[in-house]
Amino acid sequence: MHMLKTIRLVVVLLLLLTIFPACRPTMPTGTLVYGIHTQPNTLNPLMAPDIVSRWAIELVFDGLVDVNERLDIVPALAQRWQVSPDGLTWSFDLRRGVRWHDGAPFTASDVQFTYTAIFDPAAKSTLPRSDYQNIAQIETPDDHTVRFVLKEQDASLLSKLTLGIVPKHLLAGQDLSRSDFNRSPVGTGPFIFQEWLSLQYLRLAANPAYFGGRPGLESLVWRIVPDTTALLIQLPTGEVDGALVESPEDAARLAAQGLKTYGVSGGNVQISLQLANELLQDVNVRRALALALDRPGIIAGLLSGQGTLSAGDILPTSWAYNPQAAALYPYDPAQARALLAQAGWQPGPDGLLTKDGRKLAFTLVTDAGNHLHQQIAVTVREQWRAIGVAVDLSFVERNTFVSEYVLKGKFQATLLQSSVRADPDLSRRFHSRSIQSGQNFLNYSNPALDDLLDRALRLNTPAERAPLYRQAQLILAQDVPQINLFYPTVYYVCKADVQGLKPSSMSVFWNVQAWTR
Repeated sequence: MHMLKTIRLVVVLLLLLTIFPACRPTMPTGTLVYGIHTQPNTLNPLMAPDIVSRWAIELVFDGLVDVNERLDIVPALAQRWQVSPDGLTWSFDLRRGVRWHDGAPFTASDVQFTYTAIFDPAAKSTLPRSDYQNIAQIETPDDHTVRFVLKEQDASLLSKLTLGIVPKHLLAGQDLSRSDFNRSPVGTGPFIFQEWLSLQYLRLAANPAYFGGRPGLESLVWRIVPDTTALLIQLPTGEVDGALVESPEDAARLAAQGLKTYGVSGGNVQISLQLANELLQDVNVRRALALALDRPGIIAGLLSGQGTLSAGDILPTSWAYNPQAAALYPYDPAQARALLAQAGWQPGPDGLLTKDGRKLAFTLVTDAGNHLHQQIAVTVREQWRAIGVAVDLSFVERNTFVSEYVLKGKFQATLLQSSVRADPDLSRRFHSRSIQSGQNFLNYSNPALDDLLDRALRLNTPAERAPLYRQAQLILAQDVPQINLFYPTVYYVCKADVQGLKPSSMSVFWNVQAWTR
């Protein structure tokens, strides 16, 4: 009798599994789950200098202009623009009928408020003011026209106007560092914010009234998976539908399992050196550190050859790129030792270099969630140790790494990947004025470079500007405020039924409204 009951129970369970085959919760039809190993710091465009936050923000907000997969500037909230003959007044014609996600109308006053807030001490924006300090005033002659009046010509202005516009009616008079808006935003973009559960997910719904047309996806979920190995497992199982993948081998393996892969050139992976540190102020020391690194070996070994030697923060696809800057530091440990000896550093009994009783020793910090960066850091430590330089490694959670170490310049050396920008202007990172008001966290200053960068912004065409940027790249390579390693190939992987992706070197999300499944 007991056996009969057991058989009946098994039969019932089998029938239930047949009728209800799902063993875990499923997402609604038309939902895409994107996996990422870190969450954003904020969803407020005025408080987001880091790349992960900017990726999330572009799902909810629009700028005056956008950047496509070829890094061309294209219309967004501004449908057209014109420039005065003297290059000092830029007039933008805004789209009609655009509304904020709460239903309020978008107007020129929102644009004026957004860019004014960057300089408002009460607002406490964290954006680099150096990008916008050439703006003398912002005029709004009517609800659909904005004029930027400049102090001097700025050929890179459009590339700086991708900043997400925020709603004046919700943020005027607020201390943005404390605003609930940072975690519950209202934008004009293709997706409407719904929920943010810390360290788990962001949930967004399609904006049916989006000016670019209703998105092809009904909803988008950012699933935060801090462990990269776990994220790689969740791609083929379908727990996530797409993700950025660091390793060429992982991308190839996932492609063999039926997932689609897209490879694009990534930003410059480099080691920034803190020039406020006395040990790194001698250019011969910095050049020696560059010569001691086997960059081709790193590309061959850790990237399976899927990368190219870097000349700096300007990509090889840019009209301003200078390949000569990539060739200045071949792998030459003997020359590195000679330069260090010339700088007064001599090996001690333990083989480590010393000068005036002090060792050539410092800490290299990078983000803990990036396995490739951690592997590179270990290799760098070994190769620097081979010429007598002692390096400790520190791996820090990404958001803390960016906000507390990199952007505040609280490091001796840091391994990171530079953001890609649509315009080759290097002022934000390397101009002397950006030490205080930009992202020159290296404390690097060279008047000759400042002059080149200033002159390049006052010219009108790529043909006129390109020679100055090529010269600027050589100056930076010779001064070595950062050691340029390589441009990696970055892989985006997604399920086969996801259509419409056109990843760029800046972002995979620039055309997210066109994605379907």
